[in-house]
Amino acid sequence: MSAAGAEAWLSRLVLAPGDIGPGYTTDVARTLTNEDSAKARPDTDTARQQYADWGQILAYNVQLAAPASADLVFTGGAARVMNTATLFRDAAGASAALASVGGLAPQVVANFLVNDGAGTKISETQVVKIGDFPTKGDESFAWRLTGKAVFSDGFTINFVADAVFVRAGRVTGNVTAVALGEAPDRARLTSLVDTFVARVEAAES
Repeated sequence: MSAAGAEAWLSRLVLAPGDIGPGYTTDVARTLTNEDSAKARPDTDTARQQYADWGQILAYNVQLAAPASADLVFTGGAARVMNTATLFRDAAGASAALASVGGLAPQVVANFLVNDGAGTKISETQVVKIGDFPTKGDESFAWRLTGKAVFSDGFTINFVADAVFVRAGRVTGNVTAVALGEAPDRARLTSLVDTFVARVEAAES
């Protein structure tokens, strides 16, 4: 599959605002070429070689934001949802790539998962594995990130971001839900992961 074809294909797999709830909007929708991804890593040359070895073709990332009027503090509602889907030539390459992510140091995970929203400063991040998240797709694992968010108006609150990494066939992805004051609603996050996996599996069948 060409890069152009992969972009169109992946864009149909990722979550859309309607999957999250009323009033959610798309803040980011972009492709990430292998070169884009490699340059974002401190070990750029190593990254390029890994992507070649894995047969990585293209990644597509969306970030979805809650409506400004949403009641999000201490409700478990998602203030932000991130979903990335990456296509590989075959399932073996996708599996190797997922295993590599699973072996990353916690701070590296925090750096690439937590994106500051406009005017929002993120600090004091910590990462731990979530051992009891149900297995999804062909293989999966989950991490929890916690930290402090300071908004543009000075409002400060702890955030919790649960990130699920999954492989379905030759596609890997992550679905991350960010909540304010407490953890994201587990059932809702599980449903979002199921929606993403179902789309991948349907597209691959």
